[in-house]
Amino acid sequence: MKSYDYIICGFGCAGISLIRQIINSPLKDKNILIVDSDPKKKNDRTWCYWAESPLDLHPRNAPLVFWNKIKIISDHQVTEKNLEHLKYFHIKASDFYREAFDAIAEYPNIEFLQDSVDQIAEGNLDDMTVYLKENGPFKCQKVFNSIPPVVDFNSKMIKQIFMGWEISFESPILDPKVATFMQFDQESISPNDFFYVLPFSSKSALVEFTTYRTEMIGENEMETYITKYLDKNYPGCTYNIQFKEKGCIPLTTFPMESSSPQRVIQLGTLAGCTKPSSGFTFYNIQKHCGEIVQKLQEENYPGSQKWKRKSRFTFYDNILLNIAKKWPSELPEIFFTMFEKNPASQILKFLNEETTLSEEISILWKLRFNIFIKSLLNYERH
Repeated sequence: MKSYDYIICGFGCAGISLIRQIINSPLKDKNILIVDSDPKKKNDRTWCYWAESPLDLHPRNAPLVFWNKIKIISDHQVTEKNLEHLKYFHIKASDFYREAFDAIAEYPNIEFLQDSVDQIAEGNLDDMTVYLKENGPFKCQKVFNSIPPVVDFNSKMIKQIFMGWEISFESPILDPKVATFMQFDQESISPNDFFYVLPFSSKSALVEFTTYRTEMIGENEMETYITKYLDKNYPGCTYNIQFKEKGCIPLTTFPMESSSPQRVIQLGTLAGCTKPSSGFTFYNIQKHCGEIVQKLQEENYPGSQKWKRKSRFTFYDNILLNIAKKWPSELPEIFFTMFEKNPASQILKFLNEETTLSEEISILWKLRFNIFIKSLLNYERH
């Protein structure tokens, strides 16, 4: 039975982020097997993050796409915010995958295998076994897993459901300098439906429908919303659809359940890297993978240690999720006012959970209190 130092199960955002950080560390000579059921050749999703400059693993052999301004639109109100020292960066999945494969190709000690993981089993204190569907068992010292369990999307858990179209217009009608962060659509059935528009040029953009709901929503319904949005906001404009993406992110402050053994080191959403109130995951994954690599170098990684959040941010998220579930019509005003009355860079810092308590009080003090008090009096963990 072939043996490795590490086996990484799943080669999506978290698996790629981990191996890229390992390659840039003294651990780069470890024997590593990467397993994923998908060949990772297609452009199947989009990732965004905000920072002062591109992160180290940002694709270098692709156009650098970012925005210096964002706008939030609610009930015909518009607030446009300069990001000051920050930029809002965009990553196309196909670029991210390609550079990851290019990076590991330089290391003969790192292998990629397209296969499905059937089981992960603990051995003695020094080894574990990963059983693959087609290629059988492999032993290793540590297993990293980002493959999520089967989620019951019909549960009453709040979910962020989205569908995006990359649109190519025939005429130059977009402002490529400004990203629409949130545009709440008052004509939608659910009051917390919103659109997200990332213009890549004056003629192309990613237009994404997003909603917070407990019930699932069909693809046809989401496509109808996008079509209506385009007809309303770009009347008479001819466009072609270049690419589609869709997804469903469980929004919860409870730990994600996993059937993996205790010693498996969880990554990504499984490790709690998804922010429960917004669905943002990419930036937290980078921080979590950085911590993992540092602890591996110190040889004191305790096992399936998850991404640690300050408890007050979990509390904030539960307050907001409580509002999203019980009083969803309040969400547009909350998000709009939060951005309108504060510097955008401060709100983005808050969403990254990097603010101090005094900064958070300053942000929250400017919002309307009654709905938060109502949520607190009817507090429920989600």
